[in-house]
Amino acid sequence: MRLALLICLALVGTPFLAGQEQPVKTCQPTSDDLYSIGVVSRAMRLLNGEEGINVFTKAEDIRYIRPLIALGDRVSIAVLKTYSVEEILQVKNADAYLTVVRNAFSSRSHLFSRPGEQSCVVSEVDADPKVTLFVLTYLKYKMVSSPGIEKRIAYLGGCVKDFTCSSQGEYAFFHKP
Repeated sequence: MRLALLICLALVGTPFLAGQEQPVKTCQPTSDDLYSIGVVSRAMRLLNGEEGINVFTKAEDIRYIRPLIALGDRVSIAVLKTYSVEEILQVKNADAYLTVVRNAFSSRSHLFSRPGEQSCVVSEVDADPKVTLFVLTYLKYKMVSSPGIEKRIAYLGGCVKDFTCSSQGEYAFFHKP
């Protein structure tokens, strides 16, 4: 993850140092963490309170949750590689997973960069939420004892397709008449 961040910073800084404009590049995961397992598992642990943090401050939100925005469907792959079936069905893990998914599918602007813009963008493969929709469907049928999670799944099932998920949208979905 640090290597990917350094690469992104180098790509942004290089045109300024060289005095010339460089083509827009995408930030791909490093070869040792193709599915961004480190980023996703750290966010899951933080959301579960396992890192000694129960309430995120703005700095922690930016440091650990914001990197999820550029991942898309990759978050579900990382969770499936990290957690067993039994673990993902635990209410606290399922709830953390849903929050991670909401963040990973919160901004369509990360899918494609604008001309002249340097940013990390999600890969085309991760823009298609097939794995995420599969996991959401699985949770929907297995989490019968948690109506709050069922409602979150219903919300996310609609917004992941067009990268419009947000905490405000989820709140509005829960409180619509």
